[in-house]
Amino acid sequence: MARRTAKLFDLMIKNTLKEASSVAITHLINGLYKKNYPLDSTQTTFEPTEFVKENPESGQLESIISDMVITLSCGEQKDTFLIEAQISDNANLVLRIFNYSVFAALEKKFISKDGSYMRIDMPSPVVIYWETSKTKDFVTIEINFPGKKKVVYKVPTFKVLEHSISELGNIALLLPFYILKIRAELKKSGANSEKRQELAKRLEGYLVEISEELKNCHANNYITERDLAILMDKLSKLNSELYGRYKGFSEVDMRLEKLAESKVAKAYDEAVARGEARGEARGEAKGEAKGISKGIAQGLLKAAKAMKASGEAMSKIMRYTGLSRREIMAL
Repeated sequence: MARRTAKLFDLMIKNTLKEASSVAITHLINGLYKKNYPLDSTQTTFEPTEFVKENPESGQLESIISDMVITLSCGEQKDTFLIEAQISDNANLVLRIFNYSVFAALEKKFISKDGSYMRIDMPSPVVIYWETSKTKDFVTIEINFPGKKKVVYKVPTFKVLEHSISELGNIALLLPFYILKIRAELKKSGANSEKRQELAKRLEGYLVEISEELKNCHANNYITERDLAILMDKLSKLNSELYGRYKGFSEVDMRLEKLAESKVAKAYDEAVARGEARGEARGEAKGEAKGISKGIAQGLLKAAKAMKASGEAMSKIMRYTGLSRREIMAL
């Protein structure tokens, strides 16, 4: 079960980042690494994460796979980051991260024309721990070279559950994972129905708070409408996977479903409003009606994309947007 849960979170964070906008990814990197990349003009690139090496004992080629390697660039500012996510402590993880970093750096090595000079640029690492970790805020590796020269390699850690939901608003893509907060207690409580009811109530409170924080992030342009829909969908799926089998949590599921629906509907309304505004701005005295109509159509298409990305039923998207099945399928 523990292995299955770890795999679930590994896949979930990878999918979340791969589906997220550049704005949301930049916001995440800024929050994790205390950077100041502009959200609206930074380019994000996912670097290769599978590297091939030779096993020193067998001589066979084998692959090693890191979680995520992302490069951010804006003008002359450019950095590469290596993000690993872990549900529990692992003493050898930092050594693996150093190994991943070396391979990632070698992928972009610089060699002078005459071969007399080479340079590799190591990515900035971080480990995200989903549940409470005993690992220190920094884990250090001291690398000793001949001639008594040494390099200190530090890997910072970020422990999600040691932060409040409002603090995680600075790292919006991690917000859905906060519902792990009650998992350990729920597993310990066993069949105690009174404890389950208490935890279900706490979970419901977390879901409302996370939903509101995501709404604030969207209002502040830290995430896009599509990001909002994606994150509400991830929140729903995580809740179902972690707590769907426990008695007394059905009301939480219904509350989350209403929250998700309201957020998608809100994103739809805002998209239409912006479409109208753009249409009005472009419309001249004689062509104003045409401009508004075009703006509304663009708003509807944008909202439909967000709803489709969140996994909403086709009938629901058609009802909210008025688009045909064929139009929605083509998005």
